[in-house]
Amino acid sequence: MNLLLVEPAELREGRCVLTDRRAVHLRGVLGVTPGSIIKMGVLGGAIGTGEVLADDPSGIALHFTSTGAPAPQMAIDLLLAMPRPKVLARVIEACAAFAIRRIDLTNAWRVDKSYLKSPKLAPAALAMDARLGAEQGATTHLPEIHVHDRLMELLDTRFATPGPGRLLAHPHAPPIERAVGGGASVLAIGPEGGWIERELETFKERGFIPCSIGAPILRTESAVSAALGQLMLLERMR
Repeated sequence: MNLLLVEPAELREGRCVLTDRRAVHLRGVLGVTPGSIIKMGVLGGAIGTGEVLADDPSGIALHFTSTGAPAPQMAIDLLLAMPRPKVLARVIEACAAFAIRRIDLTNAWRVDKSYLKSPKLAPAALAMDARLGAEQGATTHLPEIHVHDRLMELLDTRFATPGPGRLLAHPHAPPIERAVGGGASVLAIGPEGGWIERELETFKERGFIPCSIGAPILRTESAVSAALGQLMLLERMR
């Protein structure tokens, strides 16, 4: 945990008392005591410091002092073919650590149909994964997360007509730095078996430009982090 996150409703005149997993982490991992100062933020709001006021059976009491706004969200939406449920949490955490705006999880031809019935897609589970990622990335931003049973329905709803800034990760395509052009706003990453040809053609019709992040063929969790890292670097270089 690189940033202690609290809900706005948990603060009363800048103070809160924690009794859940965050209190366990503060005690057992960070070893805080009264007077300790830690990095702290309010979900969707300011970032700052938290001073430990007390630690007793009623919980850990802290006082939050804002130091300003967090770094802005990464202006990227991720369209992601549903990965294996056992790696989904790591993927969501990585996306939240990068502070991207939105994640659309979707079915695809090479996605096992049972994946979309996984309990790991429960809203509470996804929200916790995102929160853990934000704590790791030290951001107060959380991505919107949406789950779609049908890829075509998602494309028809959000990408009915061609638009700029749409990238489609695909092996052996031109490198991402050549495809970005004027900037990226959406990145589509397929299942580990890849998009089928019909899906590729449909994406292209909607203005998605195929690109690759290099020669290695990566698992979903590695591909997501590698692609977002490259986009972040390219944006800084711009």
